[in-house]
Amino acid sequence: MAKKLDLVNALKGFSIFTIVLMHLLQGYAEGILYKALSLGGAGVHVFLLCSGFGLYLSQLNKPLSYNSFLKRRTIRVYLPYVIIILISALIPFYCLSSEKWMYVASHLFLFKMFVEKYEYSMGGQMWFISTIIQFYLFWPLLVKAFKWLSNKQKYLPLIVGLVISTMWATLVVILHKESLRIWNSFFLQYLWEFMLGMFLAQCYKKNPNSLKIPKLWKLLFLCILGLSISGITGIIGGVWKVYNDVPSMIGYLCMGIIVCKAPLANKFFSFTNHLSYEWYLVHILVFKIIDHYIHLHLLMHLIICFLTSYIIAYIYSIILKKAHLK
Repeated sequence: MAKKLDLVNALKGFSIFTIVLMHLLQGYAEGILYKALSLGGAGVHVFLLCSGFGLYLSQLNKPLSYNSFLKRRTIRVYLPYVIIILISALIPFYCLSSEKWMYVASHLFLFKMFVEKYEYSMGGQMWFISTIIQFYLFWPLLVKAFKWLSNKQKYLPLIVGLVISTMWATLVVILHKESLRIWNSFFLQYLWEFMLGMFLAQCYKKNPNSLKIPKLWKLLFLCILGLSISGITGIIGGVWKVYNDVPSMIGYLCMGIIVCKAPLANKFFSFTNHLSYEWYLVHILVFKIIDHYIHLHLLMHLIICFLTSYIIAYIYSIILKKAHLK
């Protein structure tokens, strides 16, 4: 049982590792290489799957009222995020726009998720915070809908989740909004993978042994197939990218499982999971500060950026823990 939960933690650590690496390297890449590096962004899919798994397993083990749930999410997710936004705003060169304080307000009061130009402000990675908070706001409805659908038929939540996500993606394409983050990253786009996480949590709760890791050859096959389809649609771009989530998540998930089955990798990524959210929040800010003050050989510059962001995230994690915000 513990080993399976360890794998979930390692997968979250692996996901944030590749996301940070992607954001770092894409700053110095272009063309096909830039698009190829987008593979690292597929970690978001696995991160959302693991979030659905963790939240629903916690709900099954120790049910919380909606008020208690929101209070806990506010402390663990919103406050650490707001702190980084305010620190970013105090750095003179980080945001030079005349609308700087409107940008800050859009993050503090969360209306950035409805205004495209605000969604990318104060760090392009912050769009994810809008998406995950949308899931939190709809959490009671998701839990009730999931239970009702599960009582009808075991796999019905997965089917409904996939249909809704596909319908949302199609609506985005019809409205020609596929390039806009507030549309292509609205929580309904990712509903199917979040509900897949909830489904796996339910299976685990009923019988931990029901969740079996596929054999290596199956993982390799699905990894190559999923990443190949994802790579082709990513290079083509346009509307195809909106429908890319399923092969992208399957290919990336299988790759992550293969990597995390190695004992040393599992230990490292499990440790990284403990500071994954903090690393996600601070890494772009750290990159920008180093870019502004330090100019070295490219390889050394990349290494310093990556390691420094990891260390800062670790320190921030400790601070939050001591302040009872983690």
